[in-house]
Amino acid sequence: MMIPHHLVRGGNPVDRIPFARHRTVNQIRAAYRACRHPVEKVRWHAIWLLARTDEPRTPAQVGRLVGLSGVTVRAVLHRWNASGPPGRADGRKGNGSEPKLTARQRDALYAALQDRPPDGGLWTGPKVVRYVRDRWGVTAGPVTGWRWLRALGFTPQVPRPSHPKAADRPTRRAWKKTCDAG
Repeated sequence: MMIPHHLVRGGNPVDRIPFARHRTVNQIRAAYRACRHPVEKVRWHAIWLLARTDEPRTPAQVGRLVGLSGVTVRAVLHRWNASGPPGRADGRKGNGSEPKLTARQRDALYAALQDRPPDGGLWTGPKVVRYVRDRWGVTAGPVTGWRWLRALGFTPQVPRPSHPKAADRPTRRAWKKTCDAG
């Protein structure tokens, strides 16, 4: 069976994904050039390369040019065809989702972080998550606790390491007093 030449590229038959012309090539190029968001800019670039008729390209070829996989470019193209320009954005969870804590809860957490944790010691990501869960019923992973700490301006506080055979605190104080006196 003979495969029509317009379906053969590099010796392999290719099913072309149609390109929906929601915008002209010049409008797509202008949007690509004006975009300042790095992820969105790459997607606009891919759409612009697929829209150009001077040199038809497959999603795999475009992916190699813009640094995406062919699968990703096909997914962007499918979303473009279905939704137009808003379709180029990916819809993964967490992209623009609402924060787990409200502004009032963040303020209350900040106030709580000014004091020692309920179990003593230092605030850690897991301790912050337990505190938030017990106080407001908001569940999150330990990494989110660290992110909340960092977002509220706190840095990891780690006690200075001491040698296992180092003197205990009272002995160090006594030694320091003798050094200061002399």
